[in-house]
Amino acid sequence: MGHAMSGSHLKSSSDLERIEAACATRHALTEARRAGGRSLVAFVLSRRAALREMSSSVRGLPRIEVIASAGPAGREIAQHLSLRHAGRRVNRRAVGVLPLPGDLRLYLQGGKRQAVRTNLHHAEELGFAFRELPDAATTRVEADRILRLHQGEFWDADELARSVAQGKSRVFAVADRAGAVQALAAVVVDTSWAHMYLCISDKSPTAHAALYLLNVGVVKQLAAEGLGYLFVRSAFHLTPGQRYLQARLGFEPMNLHLAGRSLSRA
Repeated sequence: MGHAMSGSHLKSSSDLERIEAACATRHALTEARRAGGRSLVAFVLSRRAALREMSSSVRGLPRIEVIASAGPAGREIAQHLSLRHAGRRVNRRAVGVLPLPGDLRLYLQGGKRQAVRTNLHHAEELGFAFRELPDAATTRVEADRILRLHQGEFWDADELARSVAQGKSRVFAVADRAGAVQALAAVVVDTSWAHMYLCISDKSPTAHAALYLLNVGVVKQLAAEGLGYLFVRSAFHLTPGQRYLQARLGFEPMNLHLAGRSLSRA
């Protein structure tokens, strides 16, 4: 599959709880930085233990090597993983990674996938259907429409919309019986790795069913094409609900290393 992994896997709910705590601390730190001045100083002084625990939790995550090809999709993935903010790479830590299953039936078995099976059944009852959107104009319109419903949830919403509009990714959707798009995912598909940088739904009561069908549809499609891994946004850039969904689907937070690049400041 073209990877090397080190570190221990997350094995219990307490591991995931530590990641949630780290994300909460990171969010509070971001807000304190925005306020600046005394607010930031007071936060750092009063939350030293939480900040140490955040750093420890992230450092303790498994580390996996990403090998990107020299093609357009590989360059997109490499650029994403190389992005820096304030001198630090922002897209490599606590990233949800899913090894794509060789057998979808086995992937869906067991108590850990109960929520997935329940929502897939609900989606089937609703008449939802998974498909790839080949039309660029439709893709742009639908992405813009659904992103507007989630204003405030994505710090880089404008960049996400531009990425979809550029047409460098494949876009998958779940539609209802009338053909109306209920959920949409944009995925950069390389040779062995794929990056799902956008996965959103409308605000309807059936959104959860649509999102589960969308994710499983993407997993099934990419696995059938022979890819090895699918990764998403850093846990620090997701809402608690999005992190919960990914955990139910089997994504595991990891620290990514882009092959051929230095691990320093990753």
